[in-house]
Amino acid sequence: MSGKASREKDTAAAAATEKKDSKTAVVMLVTLKVVGQERVVKHTMKMTDKLQVLKDVWYHKVPEVTYGTGVFMYDGCRFDADSTPEEMEMEDGDMVDFFEEQIGGVFVA
Repeated sequence: MSGKASREKDTAAAAATEKKDSKTAVVMLVTLKVVGQERVVKHTMKMTDKLQVLKDVWYHKVPEVTYGTGVFMYDGCRFDADSTPEEMEMEDGDMVDFFEEQIGGVFVA
């Protein structure tokens, strides 16, 4: 039994990472949450993928939001779509905030 449990544990650990080559290189995966006012979307991606992928997933899974009409922020700052989770030092389970852009409004003094 303990051998089987150990193999299952090893299989689960192997699923969490992906081998790039048969050499020593291992590709790390990260699961990020995009949080809007009414929705939360989780997406697992490689640490070296561009964050544009995360934006595209959000707009695909939340069709009521028009593509390109929002701001994505991590740690209180906007990020470039060409950035990667590795460059932004993101960790598994980190949250990215989505804010819909609002047009109009009135300045009240």
